[in-house]
Amino acid sequence: MTDKELIEGCLKKNRSIQNEVYKRYGPKVFGICKRYMKDRERAEEMVMNTFLQVFKKAGQYKENGSFEGWIVKIAVNCCLMELRKKTNFSLEITPDDVQLPSGDDPATTNDDIRAMLKTLPEGARIVFNLFAIEGYKHTEIAERLRISEGTSKSQLHYAKEKLKLTFFNSDRI
Repeated sequence: MTDKELIEGCLKKNRSIQNEVYKRYGPKVFGICKRYMKDRERAEEMVMNTFLQVFKKAGQYKENGSFEGWIVKIAVNCCLMELRKKTNFSLEITPDDVQLPSGDDPATTNDDIRAMLKTLPEGARIVFNLFAIEGYKHTEIAERLRISEGTSKSQLHYAKEKLKLTFFNSDRI
């Protein structure tokens, strides 16, 4: 089934087509949401929010990019909006946010890498995800998160340094 057929089915609120969209793109969306949300339950909630938005706004999809890319942007936006709702959302790093790695966790699997990302303070993790994984530029990150471009760059630098420290302190490299 083509993306065009999927979109048309979503516009008609065809449940079997919506189910196909969920089956096709759900795992990727879940992976994205897990990178932004610290726990599985919140990530699953963001997946549901993402697909509700996809089904509701299918008519707004423009064919100048891939349908998958459009869904990914919705997932990222859902996660960012949820994080912004938190009253304590901040991109400032406090000493309490910094946890030195124990050296017990080897960075050899995807699960280990995900775990390393979760050790980052929320602000640094979000900026790292947007820049290194989603491919956003610092100007776009600053606009989306309502921070300065300099803050985006410093958060990315901090995230990279902390990840390097965690990686090189693991005992299986």
